[in-house]
Amino acid sequence: MKLSRWLILLLALLSAGLLVGAGLAIPNAGSQVTIERKVLAGDPEAADGVELTLPLTCGSQIFWVTTFPAGRPEEAETVFSTTLSRHTYSPPQENTPISVEISSYYGWDSAWGALEEQVWNDTPPGEERTYTFVLTDYFDAWPLNIRPSTDYYLEGERLSELFQSYFSIPIPEGTQIKITVERSADGNSGSYYYEANLPLMESYAAAQGERAIFALSNSYTASDGPGTDRLIALDGSQIPGGWGIYRYTPNEAHTDGTIETLWSLPEESIVVDFWGIEDGREFFLLTQEEGQLRLRIFDEEVHLVQTLDLLPFSETETYMQVYKGNGFFVPITYGPRGERYCYRFAVVSRQTDGWSLAFTGDNWEATQLRRGSFSWAHDSRHGLDMAFDGQRLAIRDSSEYDSQPFYLAIYSKDGLEYLADYYNSASRAGNTLYTAFPHSSVQTSWIEEQLVCWTETSS
Repeated sequence: MKLSRWLILLLALLSAGLLVGAGLAIPNAGSQVTIERKVLAGDPEAADGVELTLPLTCGSQIFWVTTFPAGRPEEAETVFSTTLSRHTYSPPQENTPISVEISSYYGWDSAWGALEEQVWNDTPPGEERTYTFVLTDYFDAWPLNIRPSTDYYLEGERLSELFQSYFSIPIPEGTQIKITVERSADGNSGSYYYEANLPLMESYAAAQGERAIFALSNSYTASDGPGTDRLIALDGSQIPGGWGIYRYTPNEAHTDGTIETLWSLPEESIVVDFWGIEDGREFFLLTQEEGQLRLRIFDEEVHLVQTLDLLPFSETETYMQVYKGNGFFVPITYGPRGERYCYRFAVVSRQTDGWSLAFTGDNWEATQLRRGSFSWAHDSRHGLDMAFDGQRLAIRDSSEYDSQPFYLAIYSKDGLEYLADYYNSASRAGNTLYTAFPHSSVQTSWIEEQLVCWTETSS
């Protein structure tokens, strides 16, 4: 194909260092990308009003940004550019003012350094030995790792002391950790191996000026092998106010700070996610309660203003993520292996009087066609993007780094209305040339603009 020939020329010039930005005269055959559509389900006319953007890069120096109506891919238009300097796009990262975790047994900030030093000193050079420790003999509570952004940093150890004191999470009696140390013959080097089932505690935080509003996960999944997963609750009885939503405020000199519990979680409630909007006016908490995925919405003072039940959510299901769009968001869960990990989602949109559940759906029908699974939001390699017009949710995603193909699915309260694959000539040419030119791989490139949008809204 023509694009293959011109891609070979581009790659050869790129390798020789002869590309000089846009000054290189390249015929349209090399700079334009053609799109093909394959409708898999639904009405082809359901895609009317949807516009798609496909950003691709080769070697992080050749770029195509192709835009086209989802229902008329033959009208695709491409903006082509080249650069000798490495030029990459990165997805926007959510601001995480502070992170709180139970200390793991790896990394520079591991709390187990004193135990490592003890077993090292007790092990002769050239030998390997295993030591077992009962953690309650050494710690009053689970040791925490606190990772603040620069704005929330306190001098010295005060930040860790503050959080460790407030979040004193008891270690169950009899909890053990085994450390195996192997020292070299000269005693100057060696390695450590751990055997322990340490709990995983995640934190979710949003900035509000110089303050951080945050929540902590209050349970974790443990397993003794395949099919033995079980949910274990963390003990929050020593936390003032118990599990809930908290506020951390540093003083003006950043020499000290305070923590307070703003809202307490009901018993048997499991935290699965928490986030806030950028200006700190609203906060959102997702929990698993009474077999439901429950949403609570708080105002800027963290006063509860709304509660919505979104989806049935049993202990056999897993929460994945929430996709955050402009004026809407989509929490996503998935089921057990026996259901082929069927994804369920809820579409929540902003209305004049608050937030409302627009509809719920699942990807079961799309799964039968080997499409419809979700990649992670903010992963530029796949390009998950969504748009909501008030009645219909458009989802653009791909399981491949080169978006070959990517799919577009459109859902409404009536279910799946449209599903189609889209193929592009640039990725196809790159795949053809990959053996001869390893740098010819064409991949999805992140751009700030939406990859899917509605140009026409529902009537």
